[in-house]
Amino acid sequence: MTGPNSHATVVLPELSAALRQGGWWITIYTDASMDTEDPRGVDQARRRGVLNQLQQRGVPDDQIVTLSEALAGTEGIPSPASRYLLMCDGAIVHSQVLPGELVGPQVVEAGPVPHLVPLLRHRGDEISYLVVEAGRDGGEVSVYRSTSAAPEDTDAVQGRTDTLKKVRGGGWAHLRWQRHTEAIWKQTESELAAAVEGLAAEHSPRLIVVSGDVRARQYLKEQLSSRSQDLVAELNANTRGDGASEETLDDFVRARLEELAEADLRHDLDRLATELGRDGGAAERGIGWTVHTLRQAQVQVLFIDPDTLADKTLLALDSEPWVAAAPEDAEPAKAIGDVPAAEALVRAAVLTDASVRLVPRVLLPDSAGAAGLLRWGTAAPTGG
Repeated sequence: MTGPNSHATVVLPELSAALRQGGWWITIYTDASMDTEDPRGVDQARRRGVLNQLQQRGVPDDQIVTLSEALAGTEGIPSPASRYLLMCDGAIVHSQVLPGELVGPQVVEAGPVPHLVPLLRHRGDEISYLVVEAGRDGGEVSVYRSTSAAPEDTDAVQGRTDTLKKVRGGGWAHLRWQRHTEAIWKQTESELAAAVEGLAAEHSPRLIVVSGDVRARQYLKEQLSSRSQDLVAELNANTRGDGASEETLDDFVRARLEELAEADLRHDLDRLATELGRDGGAAERGIGWTVHTLRQAQVQVLFIDPDTLADKTLLALDSEPWVAAAPEDAEPAKAIGDVPAAEALVRAAVLTDASVRLVPRVLLPDSAGAAGLLRWGTAAPTGG
């Protein structure tokens, strides 16, 4: 239902525990689309190509079998789609089918740390949203996260259909019938609105997309709470009708999510600029200062441009402070590898509960490759 957004703020709490345990990592980021004349054949060939690369690097056969099974099973997922998978010491710790084409090259890597940047490039802002398709005979409401290709939850309402067609003629009987019909429509949309409110209370969406029959949409919106009405973006199209194109709804949702993501990005960049402009402000820029503040668990939002950092490396550590620029800075931890700087910074951010934004260099102050919004100002004591 959505596409990737390269400016995303992403938090990966689900990976923090596995990163703390350490181990030997396999990272796979590959195409998972099935919109071909021979989807199973293409899927099998794609898997063979990935697994052959890992076999050549000495990955044990039992892990190859586990990976093969984990990479299968994308039938029914809308194309284009991509797969991101992490294995640590033979166990799958993260497997996700992502909406949209690959953002960047395929990745098949094995090493002491996972490659998280491909996931961040693709996932975009994780925004929860509802899609409501309203009709006079009922409707459906689905919960999505912008980082997933499939709905998280769905509820459907089936209304009465015995009064949907207008009757011919006129007079009092006609008007009475029409009023009865309108009352049935309103009751149906009231039930659909209740389903929307229930899912909204459970999932806290930032957006509610409403499409479908024009009168049904009108009745539905009237029944929603003021808070939900403020979240509504209305698509003027009956996407429930016969022959309706899914692309119309997908494009509309994608555009609304991009608007939200861009607004979030501007907000964070404005905060970064403001804090950098204050004496002792809660922000730093440059790879050296960013490493320093990450080591203090001081970073709230990490901004990086992986392309600017492409020729730089940092030391990944097996425990706090998780990252170092030189061996003498590692103690009391031990270095587990000299890794790409972007990967080391992202790993340290995840391990210290910071969120991450991948942004082009031109959007960062002084075109630095890294910067950070901090949890407390640089003039404050480290415990402040």
